[in-house]
Amino acid sequence: MRIKRFTASSVREAIKDVKAEFGENALILSTKRLGAGMHEVVAAIDYDLTNPISLDLDDRRSRQTAPVQERNTGTLAPQVDDLRKEIKELKELKKLCMAMVSSSGSPVSDIFNRLEENLAAGGVDRRLARKILMNTLSGVTKEKAADIVYLKSCIRKKVYERIAVADPLAGKGVVAFVGAAGVGKTTTIAKLTAVNALRKKRRTALITMDTYRIAAAEQLKVYGKLMGVPVEVARDLNELRGCIKNHDDKELILIDTAGRSQRDSSGMNELKAMSAAAPEVKFNLVLNSQTRDEALYEAIKGFGALPIDSLTFTRLDEGTVHGPILNAMVLAKKPVAYLSTGARVPEDIEAASRERLMQFIMPN
Repeated sequence: MRIKRFTASSVREAIKDVKAEFGENALILSTKRLGAGMHEVVAAIDYDLTNPISLDLDDRRSRQTAPVQERNTGTLAPQVDDLRKEIKELKELKKLCMAMVSSSGSPVSDIFNRLEENLAAGGVDRRLARKILMNTLSGVTKEKAADIVYLKSCIRKKVYERIAVADPLAGKGVVAFVGAAGVGKTTTIAKLTAVNALRKKRRTALITMDTYRIAAAEQLKVYGKLMGVPVEVARDLNELRGCIKNHDDKELILIDTAGRSQRDSSGMNELKAMSAAAPEVKFNLVLNSQTRDEALYEAIKGFGALPIDSLTFTRLDEGTVHGPILNAMVLAKKPVAYLSTGARVPEDIEAASRERLMQFIMPN
């Protein structure tokens, strides 16, 4: 979005200048009298819809990549400097646009604020909500900028486009479920085993590495016995490799891991070692959908040290606010695999779809 101030002897004359430079699709952000017979109009026009504002809650990556590029492209130093200058100007323009849109005198400020509050009330991080709104406003004409129904439909479309889903059990493979204690890993595995082994008749085996929690292995063995699925206990990485080899005739091998805190360096190192020892294993991060803000972000960043393949959200039935799911997807940059909506095995689990996620994140 390009933003520019126009001054003239009257608002009408300033708007003529706006149309002359920006065309009929210009968005008027604000008008004010400067005194001494002069008026100012701040207008904006979208100049590149192919590069929308990144929906990213973690800006550290972009800050860290520039020095590396400069070291590797010494002959491109002038171009790097120009790029940094352009990025700085874009940031300043974005700040100005935010200030204009949210100011009390802006024609679209009330709608912008209402939409932001609506997203925030649904649990969407305000930083993310503002980026979504900026993307939305950058692509609409001034006539549509005051149409809240139209803007809501645009917001839904932009959110929908950024939802990614994947099913790590779609083909043959080995999947380990990781996450903090109490998020529902074992129950999730039991549900998925029932769906795949009983309903779909797929050859399935279970392995548990949770030798810390009392009766954790026994719990999984009970599930396995009820479903006619073999269950093995792996106490170390050598045993894990052996268990996987013992069941190389299976279509699916699901691994239950001990609950780990992302702050537990020893536990996280064990999971990293597991990834190195068994590179064929995919990792699914199980998250409690009712976890909020910083605790959720901390878990995602901590487990991000692993090669996470996909996400599963549990306990969706325990609350009505599900915006944190969107926050987690954006921060993790990983697709969602499964949604757990209750304690029943196997009824209360479903493969994620974009439509279903939209129902949770932005209900009508």
